[in-house]
Amino acid sequence: MRERSHRLLAPGTVIAVAVALTLLAWLENSLAPWAPYYAVYALAATALPLALGAYRFGPLGAVRWWHWPAGLLLAVALQAVAGLFLTFVWPAAAGLVGAGGPEAQFPAALARMFEAAATRLGGTAAGHQLVYLGLVVAWAGLGEELFYRGYVQGSLRRRWGAPAAILTANLLFATRHAAQLALVQPYPWAAAAGWVTFSFLAGLAFSWLYERTGSLWLPVFVHYAFNLIPLVAMLAG
Repeated sequence: MRERSHRLLAPGTVIAVAVALTLLAWLENSLAPWAPYYAVYALAATALPLALGAYRFGPLGAVRWWHWPAGLLLAVALQAVAGLFLTFVWPAAAGLVGAGGPEAQFPAALARMFEAAATRLGGTAAGHQLVYLGLVVAWAGLGEELFYRGYVQGSLRRRWGAPAAILTANLLFATRHAAQLALVQPYPWAAAAGWVTFSFLAGLAFSWLYERTGSLWLPVFVHYAFNLIPLVAMLAG
């Protein structure tokens, strides 16, 4: 068992596992009968790091008190940047190469995804949006941090050092987010590219927190807070 675990922590295997889970997420977001909900991917991405112990939490008391309000402010700032970037900056930049306009706006593409979910599964687009955001809030803050920061970044860091590990982990993290729009046809490449770009930048922030504190507590907290803001806004509206 120990030898098998060691092989699963080798750089080539870590990258192969991350790519395989990205393909699984794409399948679950497009062809699976329950698309766009990716339960199998979420379970696998959470269970693997837990089974291998490939993460660092450490004592909660080791996180300084001021990290929590600072982390909340960071989550709010990231949401503000996401709104501006995905709605205005990215579509304008995409327009320079003839791919701008509404088709390049991630919020519009996400709305089409919920409409496609309603057509496929029944119910309403608003209902699927609520369930989808609820599932993201419940899982992603812990599951994605365990997998991409704990397993991928942590395993690669031991062989490659921090810069290469962070870069690789977040390229994989960002690429996986392209699967979230896989149910939308024709596939909104411009909007997906914007979402992947922002996910890479947000992932760098989570990785920096992991490196800075040596623990997953703070990146998990910030990730949860970031995902919770749109759900709270929807419920409040």
